[in-house]
Amino acid sequence: MGVNVAAVEVETHDDGLRVSWSLVADHGEGPADGPGAHPSPATGPDAAVDIAVGPTPDHIDHTHVLRAEPDVRRVVLRDLGPGRHYVSVSPSAGGSAVVAAERRVAFEGVRNFRDLGGYPTAAGGRTRWGRVFRADALGQLTVTDLAAYEQLGLRAVFDLRGDRERLDDPNPVESRHLAFSQPHDERPDLSLLQTHEHGERRLAGQYVDILETVAPSIGELLANLVDPGGLPAVFHCAGGKDRTGLAAALLLSTLGVDRGTVLDDYELTGRFRTIEHEPQLVATLVGIGFGRPAIGGMMGTPRWAMAGALDHLDQHHGGVEPYLIGPAGLDPEVIDELRHTLVV
Repeated sequence: MGVNVAAVEVETHDDGLRVSWSLVADHGEGPADGPGAHPSPATGPDAAVDIAVGPTPDHIDHTHVLRAEPDVRRVVLRDLGPGRHYVSVSPSAGGSAVVAAERRVAFEGVRNFRDLGGYPTAAGGRTRWGRVFRADALGQLTVTDLAAYEQLGLRAVFDLRGDRERLDDPNPVESRHLAFSQPHDERPDLSLLQTHEHGERRLAGQYVDILETVAPSIGELLANLVDPGGLPAVFHCAGGKDRTGLAAALLLSTLGVDRGTVLDDYELTGRFRTIEHEPQLVATLVGIGFGRPAIGGMMGTPRWAMAGALDHLDQHHGGVEPYLIGPAGLDPEVIDELRHTLVV
């Protein structure tokens, strides 16, 4: 009986790059995390792993850095140098490597730039690292950031903001404009925008409105990801939460990522970009009569709001895939190509 690497987590801390992993026993009955599987934790002499590091997600390009003993499940990698590091963990006794990287790409001026790789799919695969990123606006990339940005090898940038947003905060890199126009009331009833609950309810309503309003643009975005030169790619809006969050949720759902994990990815924005990072916007909204608690609700990541938007697709369109093929106009062959290209 051998072992499989079930999951790998990578995160930067003051002491270095922390890598942790879990192992499951391999009974020779298929993928440990495949449908219907009930894996058990792996122990014993076969639980030693080899750890390698490289600048790309391709395990073949990684350099071995250490072997962890069977009872070890976390190490700290130090002195790796600048740039983004992909880590592969494989059973020392033989077996497939699982590749991971830190989900957030750390920049000085952009807070919410994240890799959509590494998520498990229903078919037993994982979304590919380093292929599709989600982000907030790129206008604050510093000179140092731009050098690190170039190392990502991005070939396509999709800017989901409206015309005014792009004029006020232009991207420093070549981008394709694909506006996800966010519907809003011409004169919102400010009496209904005072409490935190008011703000969350407004946000949830906007998510449904966006899905029903910009479906063709959503289809165009996903189709462009499989065009020649479409990857690696990043799509972004202003805060990387709402329009970007919907696009990410639809893409991950299409690739077979379970809904709980999709919602986890949405909530991650709350770790990296919060109301405290938007003082100017908060002051503007307060100045026109929005209650500060309501602003907090609108700028948060209430799990139920994104869940409600996806439930809306289930109830009114038969699910994410029928929505993409129908209102979004996506060819079923493109959906197959997305899965082939973005899942390993």
